[in-house]
Amino acid sequence: MTDDAEPDLEQAFRDGLAQAADRAEVGVPLAARAHSGAAARRRRRWAVVGTVAATAVAASGVAVAVRSGDDPGRRPGHHAVTQPTTTPTTPITDWRAESWHGLTVDVPADWGWGTAPMRFPDQEQAYLCGDPAPDAPYVGRPIMLSDACSYESDVVPTAPYVWLGADVEAGTVDLGGGYTQETVEAFGSTLTVAAQDPAVRQHVLDSARATADCEARLPSRPEVLGIPTEGLDPVHSAQLCAYQPGEGGFELVYASTLDEATARSLYGGDALGSKREEGFCSSKFSEYVLVRFSGKDAMGDAELTADWVVDPGCQQVEIGPGSVLPLKQAGLDALTSGTGLPRVLRAFIGMLG
Repeated sequence: MTDDAEPDLEQAFRDGLAQAADRAEVGVPLAARAHSGAAARRRRRWAVVGTVAATAVAASGVAVAVRSGDDPGRRPGHHAVTQPTTTPTTPITDWRAESWHGLTVDVPADWGWGTAPMRFPDQEQAYLCGDPAPDAPYVGRPIMLSDACSYESDVVPTAPYVWLGADVEAGTVDLGGGYTQETVEAFGSTLTVAAQDPAVRQHVLDSARATADCEARLPSRPEVLGIPTEGLDPVHSAQLCAYQPGEGGFELVYASTLDEATARSLYGGDALGSKREEGFCSSKFSEYVLVRFSGKDAMGDAELTADWVVDPGCQQVEIGPGSVLPLKQAGLDALTSGTGLPRVLRAFIGMLG
């Protein structure tokens, strides 16, 4: 996308927002509006409002449908409040780590992945681009999962969530239905937690820490600088660090650890093709996953590591300096098994619009 085209795209987006606002419901008494909804969902209208600059919203040429509301100036998270109704909870004992840039927190291990409020170029309002009211708990990032974007969900949550890096002001908000949303600044990002159970909110907030297992930012794409001469055997685990282009280089957007069985399947199974290729292809996504395997030296007892760099857009893997092989479907399946990569990287989400 050229610099000349970007202002036109942003203007089209702004014009579309104005048209959507003109079609929004106005003049309805607030009391009647509250009673008609029965604490559920306000009727909304959707309008296709044009395209958005690629570098800011995940992909170039995205047609974004914005759901207009009664007060587009309200920030995401400021929902209509209804009579709280709490749901009995069971103490959570199994947690997993989730990372975004320099922030890492613990979330319940069985939560899924979703989106979080983000801001388009020169727009004062933040948007949710994806399902605004998932039925299951999730951890969200400011990444477009859909070209349908809403000012805010205006729905009492039906499940708890954690947002990493969301465009939400710090503070506490009563969302209704017994849900409270808390947002704090932590390690260069925002951390937002919404739940009925105050113990869950406090556990997540208290778990905030600096990202340690992966570099939060890289000046250039990750590279493989060396390789164990005889390889690893057996492999014990694999650390995943996923990067997307950011300011001045690449920023960490996701991190996870593969268990022993999955790591072995990726490293020693039918994951890679045998035909050596001339470097990575020209992927339109420019996303990379650094995979750091841990295991024993195949010719001794020393504990070693071996790095791969995966380009999921090209489905290629750098296994050594200048050595690139194709990634087969079995390898792709092992890489994404039980991880949030399919809901974080554009190579898996696909082009929108």
